[in-house]
Amino acid sequence: MGISVVNVSRPMAQLQTGNNTQVGQSPVATNPLAMVIEEYGGVVEHTIARRSIVRNFVPVRTVKGTSTVSNYQVGKSTLSKVTPGTAPDATVNGTQKVKLTIDTLVNARAVVPLLDDFQSSYDARAAIGMEHGIEIAKFFDQSFFIQAVKAAQITDMAQYPAGWQPGSSASFDAVGDDSDPVKLENKLLDLFAQMADKDVDPHDDGLVIVTRPKYFYTLLKNNRLIDRELLTSDGTTIKTKAISAAGVPIYFSNNLPNTNVTGHFLSNAGNANAYDGDFTNTVAAVFSPRALLAGETIPLTPDVFYDPITKMWFIDAHLSFGVTPNNPAFAGLLKKASA
Repeated sequence: MGISVVNVSRPMAQLQTGNNTQVGQSPVATNPLAMVIEEYGGVVEHTIARRSIVRNFVPVRTVKGTSTVSNYQVGKSTLSKVTPGTAPDATVNGTQKVKLTIDTLVNARAVVPLLDDFQSSYDARAAIGMEHGIEIAKFFDQSFFIQAVKAAQITDMAQYPAGWQPGSSASFDAVGDDSDPVKLENKLLDLFAQMADKDVDPHDDGLVIVTRPKYFYTLLKNNRLIDRELLTSDGTTIKTKAISAAGVPIYFSNNLPNTNVTGHFLSNAGNANAYDGDFTNTVAAVFSPRALLAGETIPLTPDVFYDPITKMWFIDAHLSFGVTPNNPAFAGLLKKASA
C-alpha cells in the first residue's frame, strides 16, 4: 500500500486551503489546474490580438438564446414638393433585413501525455498557446476577408431596399500590371472613385485596404505612399513604413484568400457554402466595418482537462462565430487582369 502524505501543495491551484488530493479539474473550487488554464488562455488571447487584423476592427455581436442574428436595412427617403393648400403625400421607406446563422464550433486541440511536462514547462504552454492562437487568428481573419470580397462582388440589388448600392470592383488592364507600384496605386484610386460615387467616403467611413505581402511591398516602392519620417513636437524623428492610399491605411495579410477555397469549416448546405469560392485573382480587399455583419455564440474559450481513460491531458481552444455581407457599398475588390 502506498504512503499517504497530507497537506501536499498544489502549485497550480488557486488559493488552496488544506489538503487537496483531487485529480482532474472538477469541482472548480478545488481545481488543481486553475492557474494553468488562466496562463494558457492569456497566451492565446495575446497571440490573436497581435496576429489578427479584423478582431478589433469589425464589431462582433453576441448571439445567445438563438442561432440567428439579423440587421435591419432601411431604404432611402423621397422628397416631395409642397403645394400651398395641398397636404404633401407620404412616401415609403422600404425595409429589409440581413440574417446570419451561427451553426459551427471550431476547435484547436493538443494532447499531452505527460502531466508533469505540461505543468513544469512554461515554454511548452506558451508554444502550444501560440500555435493555437496563430491558427485561430488565421482562420478568423480569412473568414472575414472572404465575406468582404463577396460583399464587393454583390451586384444584384433586387433583395435590397431602394437606394442601396452594390459593391465595387476594379481589374488591371494587362497581366503583370499588378506588379507596378504606380499602376497598383492608380487602380486603388479608381476603386475609391467608384465607392465615392455611391456616397462612400474612403477616409471618413473608416475603410481599410488589405492585400497580400507581395503587393504591400510593391506599394512600398511607390514614394507617394510612404511616410518615410515622422517629426514629433519635441524634434524626435521616427522612421516608419506605414503606408496609405488617399488616407486609407494599407495592411498586408497572408490570410487574404488568393486560391480556390472549398470545404471551409463554416460552409455547409444550410448557408449554400457561403465561405467557399474562387479567389485566385484577388489582389486587395477594401472594406469598412459597415460592410459586414458578424456574430459569435461562443467567444474564444480555452480549456485544459484530464481524461482518466486515455491518461491524457487535453489542451483546447474553441469558438463559434460567423460573418456575412451587410452593406455591399462599403466593400471594394481589386483583381488581377484576366489571363
